[in-house]
Amino acid sequence: MNEETIQKIAKGICQYHQNISRQKLSQYPANLQLAVDKLIINCLLTGIEPLQGVPDFLNRLAKQPLQDWDLDINCPEDWHSKSLVEEQKPSNFCVETAEEYLEEYGNFQRKVVEKLRLKSLTSKDRNLYTKFRQYIIEHPVVTKGELDTNAILEFSSLKELLIDCYEPAPESYKKDDNFYCCGHCDSLMYLKSDGDLRCENRHCLQYKKKPIPFKADSNDLVLWLKQDLRYFMHRPGKPEVRLFNKLKKLDLKEVILFPDLDKYDIHLVFPDDTVWAVDLKFWESAYNLAKKVDKPIPRWKEKPYNECFFIFPDEIKHYGKEYIQEFRSYCTVPLKKSQVMFEGAFMQKVKRKWSKQS
Repeated sequence: MNEETIQKIAKGICQYHQNISRQKLSQYPANLQLAVDKLIINCLLTGIEPLQGVPDFLNRLAKQPLQDWDLDINCPEDWHSKSLVEEQKPSNFCVETAEEYLEEYGNFQRKVVEKLRLKSLTSKDRNLYTKFRQYIIEHPVVTKGELDTNAILEFSSLKELLIDCYEPAPESYKKDDNFYCCGHCDSLMYLKSDGDLRCENRHCLQYKKKPIPFKADSNDLVLWLKQDLRYFMHRPGKPEVRLFNKLKKLDLKEVILFPDLDKYDIHLVFPDDTVWAVDLKFWESAYNLAKKVDKPIPRWKEKPYNECFFIFPDEIKHYGKEYIQEFRSYCTVPLKKSQVMFEGAFMQKVKRKWSKQS
């Protein structure tokens, strides 16, 4: 078995889950069926108890790390500890690995960003793009009343677009008639089969923060971000905004979030006019990320940077130096060790440089 087979399985799982969400319950996607058939043959050849078809695979192997499949799988090192299904849904690793499905998965998010950029180019408010993105990141769950009010007062030119970013929160996520939000990232929490609350972002579990009851009038509708906005905008956006807020607390000359309509994530200027550019990446697999990063961080023509950095959020700091090494070794963009690090290490780097100038 090789990398391509795992990619086909990942794509098939994502398609299957999407079909369930859209209530298109027919046959299993061809990618998934063919890949599982290949798995069955591999099991027979190696003397392992064979799978009993796709349902057996989804309920058994798909939930286990690849290294526990007891099969010889020729794949990147950092895939070995990953599983394809978590809590009956495609894992973040699965979505990343599905490749072309990843592009389809983010179609709505790309349309939102495209419309936002076009509107921002003609707006008198130069910060409109950043304000809109920041609102989405900081409000993964809202009431309809709150959203309607903010759409009119804060984003009148983007009212319809903002409202279209949300949909009714699923009633099945309620516990004792209340919705709960994650104490770490503010996302809506869902109910596990054992009745416990869990955040969609599994990395939040390590912080052991208590769920926060979401307060809403009984006659007001609770809304949450649509799926690909939760994955592509809110999930990476939380550490982006967090890092931005930390940098703002330092006495730097300038700190800008999503500069030049999101040329990169954070632009910072030191007292000596040195400019740094930051692109924060929140991916499960360093290998998958390395394949996507095929060009250097773009320059802002008006304010070109002196140095640029790829930063990984502290949520995945436990992946360790191996994650950084894997990214650098597979990334086609030449990168020095000093350009790639986790969020906490970057803050220390900024503070050291800043302290020499203050």
